Amino acid sequence: GEVVHLFERDCSVQRRHQKVVEIAPAIGLPDDLRAKIHADAVKIAKATNYRAAGTVEFLVDQEGKHYFIEVNPRIQVEHTITEEVTGVD
Repeated sequence: GEVVHLFERDCSVQRRHQKVVEIAPAIGLPDDLRAKIHADAVKIAKATNYRAAGTVEFLVDQEGKHYFIEVNPRIQVEHTITEEVTGVD
């Protein structure tokens, strides 16, 4: 099977650990960092032989380094933002 990414969403605005604002594509994310995050998400899926829809989450620090957090093995409620941006249902 093939692995694809559907770009990224910025979920920085949160209240009590719940996402309040979703922005896609992430504003202010440098293109080189964006490409690294996309590539790492695909690498994780391939390395684990992942075979379903899911979300790979990363944090980005103030120096522009990104860190893997988790893989959510489901389509998240905020996936509608990705659908609007990409046209993929």
